[in-house]
Amino acid sequence: MDIRIKKTKKAITDAFLTMASQKPIEKVTVTDIVKEAQINKSTFYAHYHDIYDLMDVLRNDAIEAVVSNMHYLSKLFEDPRLFFLEMYDALSICKSESIQPFSNNNRAFSEQLSQAMQNKAIEHGLHPERYHMVDTLLIFTINGIIALHKTSATSPIEKDDIETLADFFENGVKAITNA
Repeated sequence: MDIRIKKTKKAITDAFLTMASQKPIEKVTVTDIVKEAQINKSTFYAHYHDIYDLMDVLRNDAIEAVVSNMHYLSKLFEDPRLFFLEMYDALSICKSESIQPFSNNNRAFSEQLSQAMQNKAIEHGLHPERYHMVDTLLIFTINGIIALHKTSATSPIEKDDIETLADFFENGVKAITNA
């Protein structure tokens, strides 16, 4: 990709994230973004159809970043503790501003991330149809871990607490699979 295109897209992304940190996403406009990025509207529209297209691209990039950092997705039921710890690490992206607009009470983000994780798990040999409540379990875990990362900015979470949560998760998964 041309360096000018990369710089322009980065400026648009940074402007969007700045605006999203200052006001609700629903209130962010293309005009706000182009003023912040110091570009013309025509430049914005050369790269994105509208603000929702930009948000879709950013959301998909965030989901890809999380999923690409998960190497043990197929271990959800074989080694749920390892799965939880890896998911916790992979979702550390939620601390960054680039994911915050999508993870704030955004059910669609959790559902899309859950689906992407299931697809990757299937590629690695997990057969979700054999297990009860895979989607619900993933969405519950994703939202819980995102909330943990958000609160850790103001109140750090101890490693021992994460280990305890991993044990709790493992026991919960075992209870579901033995039901």
